[in-house]
Amino acid sequence: MNKIIIVIFLACIVWPGVTFSQKREKKKKNKAETTVEIPGNTEDVTNLFLDATTAKLKGDYAGAITLYKSCIEKNPKHSASMYELAQLYFTAADYITAASYAEQATELEPANKWYKLLLVEIYGKADRKKELLKTCESLVKMDPNNVDFLFELSNAYLMNEDGDGAVDTYNKIEEIIGVNEEISLKKQQIYLILKKTDKAAQELEKLIVQFPGEETRYNSMLAEMYMNAGKPEQAVVYYQKILDKDPTNPYIHISLSDYYRQKGDIPQTFNELKLGFANPALDIDTKIRVLLTYFTAADVYNANKPEIINLAQVLVQTHPDNAKAHSMYGDFLLDDKKYAEARDEYRKVIAIDSSRYAVWETLLNTEIQLSDYEAMESEGTRAVELFPLFPVPYLFKGVAQLQKNKYEAAVESLNAGIKLVSVNNALLVQFYTSLGDAYNRLKNHKLSDESYEKALKLDPENSYVLNNYAYYLSLRNENLAKAEAMSAKSLKLDAANPANMDTYGWVLYKLGRYPEALQWVEKAVAATASPDSDLLEHLGDIYFKLGDTEQALLNWQKALNAGTGSQNLEKKIKERKLYE
Repeated sequence: MNKIIIVIFLACIVWPGVTFSQKREKKKKNKAETTVEIPGNTEDVTNLFLDATTAKLKGDYAGAITLYKSCIEKNPKHSASMYELAQLYFTAADYITAASYAEQATELEPANKWYKLLLVEIYGKADRKKELLKTCESLVKMDPNNVDFLFELSNAYLMNEDGDGAVDTYNKIEEIIGVNEEISLKKQQIYLILKKTDKAAQELEKLIVQFPGEETRYNSMLAEMYMNAGKPEQAVVYYQKILDKDPTNPYIHISLSDYYRQKGDIPQTFNELKLGFANPALDIDTKIRVLLTYFTAADVYNANKPEIINLAQVLVQTHPDNAKAHSMYGDFLLDDKKYAEARDEYRKVIAIDSSRYAVWETLLNTEIQLSDYEAMESEGTRAVELFPLFPVPYLFKGVAQLQKNKYEAAVESLNAGIKLVSVNNALLVQFYTSLGDAYNRLKNHKLSDESYEKALKLDPENSYVLNNYAYYLSLRNENLAKAEAMSAKSLKLDAANPANMDTYGWVLYKLGRYPEALQWVEKAVAATASPDSDLLEHLGDIYFKLGDTEQALLNWQKALNAGTGSQNLEKKIKERKLYE
């Protein structure tokens, strides 16, 4: 009784199953199929084999290898041990050794399909294409109607770049199992590689006949295939079939737009896109991808800007409750410098979904472009409440408060935000610059100067900071040499800026260099479309110092007409004297 149990157990483990591609099933080989007689002491080999298999099952692969090799030493024709060794070396990615043992086992038992199937796996991993093909051919010869073997053979042909051989093999599979989408699509791809477009089309036409419920999908594939092959006139035939059968198809108008684009018919391209964008069944992500394609191609975008912006408008009309639609439309309007309209779209976005931080930041940017500091402060406050750990909203809020003459509130907002900045020198410069301006308005010159110094330490070439710092020093008659150096540098960095010209002229005025001062302030006036009160008053002061009272009075009067000017401006005009 014990002997029988051992024999049956051996039959199970001598011929173990293997896993391989194309829907293989784990199977077992019966001992009766063995074609090789095992000479020598069979009982010793059997015991060693049992020990080796036990070691393998326990994960002791090194021990298992040693024991399987001992089996072969006792019986050089023990193919089962060779097979097991081949599997172990294959698992360890030692394909050379694995192939050697599998080949020996196959030579001993050429009719054993499991040995050959293992060789198929080994040769595939080792990229031994010719040996792979030869082994697959021998498997098919053993069992010509075995679909799994035929799939392996077709893959081997493909690895050997033999498309015709792969197609012939797929045809044999099709004869056995009938028309199958997977097989037809594989053949179609091969025919395309072989540049046999008509043959590829036949495979898809065959699928239409076999699976009429999928006609639209296959027609779409045919159209795309012809488009990619540079045959748009053949493609449009299939697009029209789709449109006739399914006029609400969400993708057809996008595909037709591509057809007209390739033909160079731009008006019809955008007509088709509008039809597609107006279809609510077409998902919004596809529409956004189309828009981004145009937006990122600068030449195409600039040449067709009105049509593209109109597409974005259709997008929001079709998806009025979608935040992404309004955000995209807002971006297009912002790029077109339509700030008020862009702001409306961004406000719709945050009304739908207030968690979109990037949209809040862009919204605040539109407010600063519109100089709407009331809205900027209000929305900046809301953004700070929603995103208390993000520094940028504090900056916008602080700048808005600065512009509204709420200097102490501005300092508070800016100092709160600056603590949140991490590894962003450009942002720090903006914070310190605004703080410098705010402290200056509060006449806290010490902290104002310190803020400007911090900004310049991070960005020594910042023309704005250099100019403001120099100007405020000149107003206080402090460090005029430093003020002149900074102003001259700002002018060198941004020579066309009238504010820089005016500051440089004013510093020279403070230094008593009146002819040079006149030259620079006159340049500033000439470069400004509508000179402000301060600039014109500076020009009047310089003329007075040069002894030209009439020109001084003329420019002081212009300054008064342009704005309020300094507190002494009206007194200067009335008394024809300079008050500083």
